[in-house]
Amino acid sequence: MPDSPLKLPPLHQAALDAATVDALFADLAACTRVLAVVPRRATRTMTEETPIDLATARDGLRDGSLRGVQVRYRYDGREWCDTLMPLPDGSTRLVRICSDEIAQTV
Repeated sequence: MPDSPLKLPPLHQAALDAATVDALFADLAACTRVLAVVPRRATRTMTEETPIDLATARDGLRDGSLRGVQVRYRYDGREWCDTLMPLPDGSTRLVRICSDEIAQTV
């Protein structure tokens, strides 16, 4: 049987303004079951193992004390992972992937 090419799940990306980031955090708090909120504080390190809460993550992105945040959550019966990183222009980059779909491709 020939090897089939690896099929990766869809990766969704967007640049969000501050109001949309606030709305995203409100939606995450109200509409999902948050599994973990993991901060990234330094530019050359991996994410920390110590989770934080959504409010601390939002504040850290807003004031620049965090270089990024990964939010893992369940929504509509599936597990998702959002990575948020501040951009130089003041917007925030969102990268979203369905973690359940990653497990299906491995």
